[in-house]
Amino acid sequence: MTVSTAPIYMNVDLNLRVLRTSLRKNSKIIIDKIINDYVQRVNGKAKTHFGPDICMFCASNLNLTREHVIPRWLFEGCPKKDFITNINGLRQNYNRTTITACSSCNNNILSQLEIYINTIFSIVDLNKSFFCISEVENIIRWLEIIEYKFRLLNIKRRFLTSKAGGFIPYLSDFPISMLRLDKDYTPAKVISEIRRSQKRIGIKDKTQHFNSLVVFRSRNKSFHFFHTMDDFIFLELPQHKKAFFYFFNKEFSSAKEAYMEAKKIIEKAY
Repeated sequence: MTVSTAPIYMNVDLNLRVLRTSLRKNSKIIIDKIINDYVQRVNGKAKTHFGPDICMFCASNLNLTREHVIPRWLFEGCPKKDFITNINGLRQNYNRTTITACSSCNNNILSQLEIYINTIFSIVDLNKSFFCISEVENIIRWLEIIEYKFRLLNIKRRFLTSKAGGFIPYLSDFPISMLRLDKDYTPAKVISEIRRSQKRIGIKDKTQHFNSLVVFRSRNKSFHFFHTMDDFIFLELPQHKKAFFYFFNKEFSSAKEAYMEAKKIIEKAY
């Protein structure tokens, strides 16, 4: 750990411990809220009236805020930047892609993690050195939190369809996460995977996943992102001249093996 990041790391380590404990303790409350609002249907139709919102990290219903799924500094706060959901072909605006989080989780825990991540991305020059063990673990934790936020987003968002894809009335009020084409999804399975995402965040030790994180040097001048739930995520950050690819569920015997598989996926996606 570099001297300049040591104080920040101490705060982040403490904050992440609080987050892990809180999420483990309140997981059932959060899951029950998700099931009640977004999974259960009334007379075959999705609910249109929900109970009070709660924080998706600690279950508090006080001082609620909107937490960006993709941190604003990644897409440089540009309100026009968006991405396409491959399930239904609709564009989603990064700036409007948020979930509910209380002020404490948002401003004290998640924001401090973002400051730390942004700082180490700025400091580490991949031409000269690499991230230390604690930094790699926190990058993995950060990416796993983003995955969790995407799961929450997709259970809340309705399928709809793009104009090009045609409108399907029967499917229009189903959550996006239940209509993935790559897997046979049921409500029970969707909830099970949200629990698995919560469990990932609740596990402190990330050493066995070190080879699952691939870090690239990048010369591209624009932010790039793609993600497949419960599989992998790719983020390319022009401001830091770095790109990150992380496999959520795969472990590799070597960093080279992970690099080769990530490279194949990236070449198909670009």
